[in-house]
Amino acid sequence: MELYQLRTFVTVAEEGHLTRAAGRLHISQPSVSAHVKALEEELGVTLFTRTPRGMEPTDHGRRLMDRARAVLDAADDMAREASGLRDELAGALRLGVNTESEFLRVVEAVSALAESHPRIEVDLVQTTSDRVPEMLRTGGLDASFICGNEVETDLEAVKITDMPLAIAGPASWSDRIRGADIKGIAALPWIWMPHCCPFCLSALARFREQGLEPTKILVTDDETAVKAMVRAGKGMGVLRLDEARELEAAGAAVAWDGPELSVPLWLCILKRRNGDPLLAALAEAVRSVWPPATATKTAAA
Repeated sequence: MELYQLRTFVTVAEEGHLTRAAGRLHISQPSVSAHVKALEEELGVTLFTRTPRGMEPTDHGRRLMDRARAVLDAADDMAREASGLRDELAGALRLGVNTESEFLRVVEAVSALAESHPRIEVDLVQTTSDRVPEMLRTGGLDASFICGNEVETDLEAVKITDMPLAIAGPASWSDRIRGADIKGIAALPWIWMPHCCPFCLSALARFREQGLEPTKILVTDDETAVKAMVRAGKGMGVLRLDEARELEAAGAAVAWDGPELSVPLWLCILKRRNGDPLLAALAEAVRSVWPPATATKTAAA
């Protein structure tokens, strides 16, 4: 069996869907199917069953997945150790991006990394903060940006900055938003994100201090959808402050002048990978494009 077959097997199991797995692996869906079929034929067991929701691991598949992950981890560890023996760092890293790349200064960071270590390849993976820890643990990511006041204990975190947030609503609601108290803001229709979203958790804490709950009319895990719905006049949302100001300048939204909100932004890796030369080079590149005063290392919470 080949390592690429095992990687495909694990990715399909994690995503539960051939198309999503193909996108994450940057190969075609027929190639994903072929990898899985070839592995099943070599092992002599069925690894997945098709369901209306996608691909579901069989009992055999679940038992073998841990073995496959262990093999992939061992291969990655060997590659990392070999890279440390070379004078020039080389290898590939999967970097999780949890908000717009422009805000995260990803282009600048990757460019800085390429100047110092041209043989390190970076693969950007769009994700959300709540998914990052598990993706780091399973090898779907090597490092990731993540937001939130707490970082799980098996992660090593470097604080990048505090992200200012704003509660904003459609420009046509200006009279209802400007000067409104927190009770009035909570009563307006809201475009919300799931309970694990750090942006919404920050706002929710302020509402609950007053015994209030926002009036949710739509819940989405897509940050760009919240911005689009606010712009379209459908409801209130918690946005990055720069996004809210951008919409205000375009006459598409108005920010509420309530209490200031923010969430910390971190760059995270697994603690057990602390000292990996490739990840150290990536972290240094990220720190180099942010003001030194905000890029301070912290122990995981």
